[in-house]
Amino acid sequence: MRKTLMLSAATLCAGLLLTGCTAFVTKTEVTTQEKVSLLEPIQTSAPVGQKELFDALAGDSILGVVILNPTQEELELAQNVDQVFPDQEYGEYMLIVPKLPGSTITLQQLTYDYDTGEVTGVEDIHTTSGTEPVSMLVQQDIPEGFPTLRVVVEADGRTGTYDLSYYGKGDGRRDFYIMWNREP
Repeated sequence: MRKTLMLSAATLCAGLLLTGCTAFVTKTEVTTQEKVSLLEPIQTSAPVGQKELFDALAGDSILGVVILNPTQEELELAQNVDQVFPDQEYGEYMLIVPKLPGSTITLQQLTYDYDTGEVTGVEDIHTTSGTEPVSMLVQQDIPEGFPTLRVVVEADGRTGTYDLSYYGKGDGRRDFYIMWNREP
């Protein structure tokens, strides 16, 4: 009798394990359509590469780049370079390269109220533009406090700014993007 009771209990346990105790769980089925209702695939005629993906997502956001201490190869690659300040004994070279042809680069001098940290004056120092991309080469000491120079790039009705200041992280970074100011 004892063997029969143990055999019955073992059979009941094995049955519950194999069926997964579904009698006690209320199952709700979710269709695949409900899961992906917000994720509609993009219909493209050609395969999308990394350059096309970058241009589609960030292309309009980047109006130019500032390269600290450019190499001779980078200067030659830029070809059409307008040197703003004459050679100085000090200061880092900064190559400002617009992304789009017909861009206007304006270099501005900033002044501050050092008690409040607010900009009190902005004066245009130099402007470079042309139908072909024209880069600007500036030699200036980069301040560790408040920025003294601002780069403004305008192209296709969009404006981007970058305040030249000491980066301070010491990670060897040399390039900084001039991003489109989306807010008016």
